[in-house]
Amino acid sequence: MTPLAGAPSWPLLPGLSCSETPAAGAGTPTADGEAAGRVLSGALRWTGANLEWFAPRRWQEHLPPRAFGPGPLLELLGLVRVLERSGLLPLDAELPMRALDLAEEAAHTEEFARGMGRCDELFPYHLNLVGLLECLGRPQGELRKRGETLLAAGAGGHALPYKPVLNRIELRYFTDRAGFTAPATLAGLGALYGQSIAALGPDVLQLTESEVYAFTHVLFYVTDFGRHRPFPGGRADSARLRETVRVLLGVHLARGGLDLLAELLLCDAALEEEEAESVEDHDLAYGAEAGPGTGPGTGTGPGPRTGSGAGSGTGSGNAPGTGPGSGTGSGAGSGPGEGSGFLVNAAWNALASAARPDGSVPSPVHRPDVLAGLTGDKAAAYVFGTCYHTTLAAALASGVALAAGRRDSRPGERAGVPCAVPPLPLPRSEPGEIRQWVRAACEVPGAARPGEPGAWPGYLASLLVLAVQARDPDVLAEVLSAAERLGHGDESLVRSASALLAAWNG
Repeated sequence: MTPLAGAPSWPLLPGLSCSETPAAGAGTPTADGEAAGRVLSGALRWTGANLEWFAPRRWQEHLPPRAFGPGPLLELLGLVRVLERSGLLPLDAELPMRALDLAEEAAHTEEFARGMGRCDELFPYHLNLVGLLECLGRPQGELRKRGETLLAAGAGGHALPYKPVLNRIELRYFTDRAGFTAPATLAGLGALYGQSIAALGPDVLQLTESEVYAFTHVLFYVTDFGRHRPFPGGRADSARLRETVRVLLGVHLARGGLDLLAELLLCDAALEEEEAESVEDHDLAYGAEAGPGTGPGTGTGPGPRTGSGAGSGTGSGNAPGTGPGSGTGSGAGSGPGEGSGFLVNAAWNALASAARPDGSVPSPVHRPDVLAGLTGDKAAAYVFGTCYHTTLAAALASGVALAAGRRDSRPGERAGVPCAVPPLPLPRSEPGEIRQWVRAACEVPGAARPGEPGAWPGYLASLLVLAVQARDPDVLAEVLSAAERLGHGDESLVRSASALLAAWNG
């Protein structure tokens, strides 16, 4: 019997057939740092050559109208801020200077002033642009004063406690970074994090794509893209979340989704632990009474599926004994996700390999066949519209990862040593490939058993997610059988997937 009386559904990346999606792990892998450097170099080259398209007026000539015209500029300034603070891109270089000129021009339009005055759902992004300009040395006195007045008056009700938690985290992040006085109704980042999808133990087996975006953005903001440590939930929570990130990396590596792949790589780097942590630093970064200027130091603009935000998450608990609360659901914990560091290396290699010759990284909606029928400005506009966000996300992830590598002098992933590589390329999100892979996992001599890190068990958790989300009982049964044979049958994620299979077939 098929689950829910329906046929299995294996979604493909929009615009690509399975045969066109590059296999993960194919070829000789490059070390993380080298791959990240290639991605960043190409992305900055493409961005510098296409800066004119970040201007709202240029976008409007050939691309669909945006609700918030300077949105791409927000993302670009957020990238500039992270690269500048990491010592990877000086603020007086040509790209940052031209980007700031374009952002100032956009902020000085009547449309921007009217938009800020409306105090609608885009009000936080108006504040963010003003704050980022100031952070990067271009203060906007009158706009700042107006924004502070509207924020203090509660215009738009954005800080009210019943608003979606991701929206409130985003607003708090923007206000802290800019040094605005947060409204009394807006809790600190630490308290807001506790209400978020990340803190509540997301169920990786059943996370929707929009929930994954909410999850990544919570981690962006509460870590300030890897700048703030320790993590608000402590070391145990950080480790739990990092394992969840790696399971999701495997899922989106198989699906060929470069946008989420970049965001998850950023999260993995942002959760990289430093050796020195202090309670004092924790209180300064996350204390509920943190005043103006004590919060995060940079920001990024609204990307896909942000803006309206997401709720506080409805995951079904954490792995036993980890994270906040006492949930016992199917959050990623120890077990089939152990030894998952190789997924980070595979993801970096996939991102670097997917970059176009001009350095841009295509989004899921980019269609080479559509581009082939365009010329001139229309072709340039199409490439920009379908590549800019994923390219900036990839550059941001690269900057955060390279900065983490500079902080960490220990040998390992961040120092450029590749992790264990599976004997076969990782399968794509296709039932035949998954079945072939799990069968091989049980037959290859030396396949890792519990307590032995390795590529085989490290990928099983991601395959469980793929099979569950495709509602494919046959593939799920094969992955579960492999988990049992490799000695992982008692792990929480495996037990949760087994319970779902039994319910489907009951």
